Amino acid sequence: MSDDNKTYSVTLRLQRITYEDAFVAVPVTDAITEEKEDGSIGLNVEALFSEAVRISKDQRVDWKAESSETEPHPIQSPVPEDRFMFDAFYSDENND
Repeated sequence: MSDDNKTYSVTLRLQRITYEDAFVAVPVTDAITEEKEDGSIGLNVEALFSEAVRISKDQRVDWKAESSETEPHPIQSPVPEDRFMFDAFYSDENND
């Protein structure tokens, strides 16, 4: 290979964070209610959220991707042997 055909590249480890959302119905039971000082019954928000998270682990919950972000991974490391590294220079687009 001549020096004219040489290319150089830098390998970076990236991470993609995908945010998903779902809707769950939390039954109003004694587990998520509490008696207030005035004697009325109200929701214990911490217990409500905890129960919603527990319910969300059911495989029947309809999770949908909401957004995705890609950023450099905070820990850079060599490419493991069992992983593929995409090289944009050698992709089909650049070899026409």
